[in-house]
Amino acid sequence: MSLPDPVTLELNKTLKVLSFNVWGLKYISKDRKIRIQAIAHYLSGKSYDIVCLQELWVYDDFVIVRDQVGGVLPFSRFFHTGALGSGLAIFSRYPIISAHALPYSLSGSPQQAFAGDFFVKKAAANVVLLHPVLGEIEVWNTHMHAAGEHPPDTRQAHRIAESWQLANAIRGAAAKGRYVLCMGDLNSQPFSIPIAILRNHASLTDSFLSVHPDANIASSSSPHQAISSLGMTCDSPLNTYSHGKPIPSNITSQGGKRLDYIFFRQPEVARRRPLIWGYRDHPVSDNGHGDSGSMGLEPGKPLQESVERAPELRCIKSEVVLTDMVPGYDFSYSDHFALFSTFSVDSPEKNQNSQPILEPTSSIHTTTTGIIGQSYGTTTSFTPLIPLISDSEPVNDTTTTFSPPSPPIPAIPTKRTSTDSVKSSTIQTALNTMRMYTSISRQSAKFQTRLCGVALVTLVGLTIGSAWQPKSWLQPIFTLLGGLLGAAVVTFLYTGWVWGRWEEGLLKEVTEEMELELRVVEMEERAGR
Repeated sequence: MSLPDPVTLELNKTLKVLSFNVWGLKYISKDRKIRIQAIAHYLSGKSYDIVCLQELWVYDDFVIVRDQVGGVLPFSRFFHTGALGSGLAIFSRYPIISAHALPYSLSGSPQQAFAGDFFVKKAAANVVLLHPVLGEIEVWNTHMHAAGEHPPDTRQAHRIAESWQLANAIRGAAAKGRYVLCMGDLNSQPFSIPIAILRNHASLTDSFLSVHPDANIASSSSPHQAISSLGMTCDSPLNTYSHGKPIPSNITSQGGKRLDYIFFRQPEVARRRPLIWGYRDHPVSDNGHGDSGSMGLEPGKPLQESVERAPELRCIKSEVVLTDMVPGYDFSYSDHFALFSTFSVDSPEKNQNSQPILEPTSSIHTTTTGIIGQSYGTTTSFTPLIPLISDSEPVNDTTTTFSPPSPPIPAIPTKRTSTDSVKSSTIQTALNTMRMYTSISRQSAKFQTRLCGVALVTLVGLTIGSAWQPKSWLQPIFTLLGGLLGAAVVTFLYTGWVWGRWEEGLLKEVTEEMELELRVVEMEERAGR
């Protein structure tokens, strides 16, 4: 794995991120092969740092993109879930040090066979990247359940459960001291409950909204303005694949739907990275030989000043891209447009109460042990992460040493803010929807279980009756009807009893998690008054 050189730290003060639903269903998506080739060619000519693609269902299509963008995005991962895969892929300029898929526990039902979500197993793809300034960045790429865009809100229940599951994972990432990027096709409009959960429970910031603060309340006078000012990425009149779709008039009049997002958040704590990355807290000698006690490994929750010294991720630009036609053709790149956000990596403001922080100067040395050392001067900027091992060195306990850890200092409690009441309101609204849907799901399961019983009784009666039927030519008909009834028994047994109990149990689990979190938030609100 190639680690970024410390000399390039200044070149990594921006982060360019792209999210794109490429609509790559095999046999179904129109012009798929031409569009995938065009998308790969487009990405290979850009300077993106992170690219997350959704609906890249065919592995051969992933290989096409991977091979073409390898020069600018050398690290990539394709994620496999369910019977047909997740359709998720992540490409990065920075090394990937871990990756896994998080299949959503609820993602459609078997009754919705033609929708396909139940069989592909919608998921969130996760990678941890090694950034030379920010350290570990946890990237989430997701494509959520597609049903329930319109009332009643109970149809959103599965997507609410997905957003809750993803929000909990993101909270865990931030608690580990990682910066978080979460993006993809969330199949939810900005005012929906799933988006509120991600913003309020996971503390995510909408990158497009941070640059265009009126995007959720403004109106557009043209489809072009809807794209540039409101961030519409789907069902736009300017997309060739929107033509002929049964799009409601209110969606057409507003210029489409905003379903694609790039969220971000800071780490909840800042921490030092042992072995591969670490903060240098003390100067090293001019000859480049580092002191073995110059590294500090912080146990548990770090000091508050450590968080204040960490760099800040800030969105400075966010726009909808890939809105043109594929060069040489008269169709769009996908049925969605892509979302592109640029982030700056800012140094924190000087903390008057903290000790000066040491930052590397332009002089760079290499120690005899292979550890990269730097001359330091006293500044008010953050201490950057620098590599502690060379490419040729194995990662093991003897690579570097650390000084004894300093005891943690308890953080000073802070007063609760109005965001807590917003969070409790969001959870309460989600709970009401989940309870309503649980009741509907239970009734549906009972109805299909009864159908299973009726089909079973009919099958038994047909089997017995076939022994006394007088006409031999009726036997094939009885056999065919028996086969159909047998299939109906098995189907309704699964969708009614097996899946009904399965879904109800998962809904209860999510509901109980929300109820517990709501009690905690309400207690914190009362304590802060």
